[in-house]
Amino acid sequence: MKIFDRFTFKSTFITSIFFLFLTVILYNSCAKVDNETDYLTQNDIDSLKKKHIIPLKDAVDMYKKYDKDRVNILKDTLKKKYGKDFKDTRSVWFDIKTIKAYIKYIEQESDDVEGLQFYFSVNRDKGGSKKKNHQTFFVAPTMKNVVNGDTIQSGYTLEKGKIVFLYDEFKKYSKSESDVQKASFFSLMQDGDGLLLNRGTANPPEDNN
Repeated sequence: MKIFDRFTFKSTFITSIFFLFLTVILYNSCAKVDNETDYLTQNDIDSLKKKHIIPLKDAVDMYKKYDKDRVNILKDTLKKKYGKDFKDTRSVWFDIKTIKAYIKYIEQESDDVEGLQFYFSVNRDKGGSKKKNHQTFFVAPTMKNVVNGDTIQSGYTLEKGKIVFLYDEFKKYSKSESDVQKASFFSLMQDGDGLLLNRGTANPPEDNN
């Protein structure tokens, strides 16, 4: 009977250890999934602050300079082209969840992502859209690419599972103003398996004109 009790105790102990071990593995696996992009160190944050964070004064000066060097020069031309009440976009907003989801998405879809490229652009003339003809931007992941003999970070997307560099598409577009080329480029931007981010909330300021 004592032997049986010992065997039962041993089996229960081993089973408990096994389930404890399994629980730890599952917990760590879940934690890894939840924090798979949480790999930044304090050194990364310090480097960010040193290289990329600007003071408020600089931001205000840059905003004002944009008014002086862009808005004030172009506003009459834009009003003439799009109507007297036209006010161009001065900011574009994305919620933080969308930004994080975008970064996770491009990392899942492509193993070669090294950075992000922001392209200034103008929304297409879609009938009835409040955003049409307004300034915007779209974002593309970048990878190393050789352009004119130089290795640079080049924006790209996926079309039918294949990498397409935007530089090559821009060259095609600049060489030809045909509807075929325009359609090819814009269909690339809207492709279902593409990697380009756009369609944020645009905010033209009330007094920018």
